[in-house]
Amino acid sequence: MSSYMHSGLADRCIEAFHTLERDPRCGPPNADSYNILIALFGRSLLVDHMEATLLSLDASGHPRTIGTYNAIIAGYLTAWMWEKMESVFDEMVSGHVAPDKTTYLLMLRGYAHAGMIYKMELAYERARQHVGQVDMVHIRAMICAYCKFKHVDRIQKIEELLQKLGPDDYRPWLAVLLIRAYAQEGLVERMEQWIAEALERNTIVTTVQVMRSIITSYFQCDAVDKLAHFIRQAEEAGWKLCRSLYHCKMVMYGKQHRLPEMHGVLDEMEFFRFDRTKKTFWIMYKAYVSSGRMAEANTILCMMGKHGFGFPRGGPGGTHMFHFPTN
Repeated sequence: MSSYMHSGLADRCIEAFHTLERDPRCGPPNADSYNILIALFGRSLLVDHMEATLLSLDASGHPRTIGTYNAIIAGYLTAWMWEKMESVFDEMVSGHVAPDKTTYLLMLRGYAHAGMIYKMELAYERARQHVGQVDMVHIRAMICAYCKFKHVDRIQKIEELLQKLGPDDYRPWLAVLLIRAYAQEGLVERMEQWIAEALERNTIVTTVQVMRSIITSYFQCDAVDKLAHFIRQAEEAGWKLCRSLYHCKMVMYGKQHRLPEMHGVLDEMEFFRFDRTKKTFWIMYKAYVSSGRMAEANTILCMMGKHGFGFPRGGPGGTHMFHFPTN
């Protein structure tokens, strides 16, 4: 049964269990047999079947073992049913079945996936007390949780956990999460270190959300040259491109009155097949207005009218400030 379960052969595992039930030479299934079936259904996200098998175990007269509780907790963890996961753990402790190494690590991983940071940290301390050194799989799960869910001192805690990882523990998905977390915190230097690491290892960013976090970080510290360098790297590496990359660069060039370079961005957009939108013209219009070059600004107005976009908000000579464009 165990071999079939680990090989993903669910039907054969269930068939073996029923054969065991019918064979008088073997006697009725024991708790271990039920535990394997519970684990099988949990892995397959068949929660109803898992719970029904647990009831069958109770009806058989066999007591629940540590293996039973671990299999049920793992099943609820896989199904992201956090409340039931906690409930089983509490029932286990109150029923005087002592958690083991597997139990503590399961709860740690569950809380990490759920984003329950305080409970995750408590589970981590418990795991360290009972397990000793926590393995890299669970360390990465904790770093992932800190990256995804904002928390007090999360960067400090990420840095502490990163110290436990070795060169062979690099994972592309974790690198991308770290890039975004450092970008969200405005830590440009650390963000760039992880960007460089990702590029060196041929990791590819495929989501617009991560790219926007990066360019927002550069925008907030007014680092247009760093942004331009990053965009070139992203283009060459095949990272996810979006119009916001180029609009942001245009806005930042406009703020610094570097109008020829702002115009050059239009060629880049055309090369990567990003059409000019109303916001594209609006950015150019505001750049010319802020530079006092009203003739060029009026030309942009004519171009906007030609494309059917109308006047930018505030009309000719409008005075509102630049902001980071998101599309």
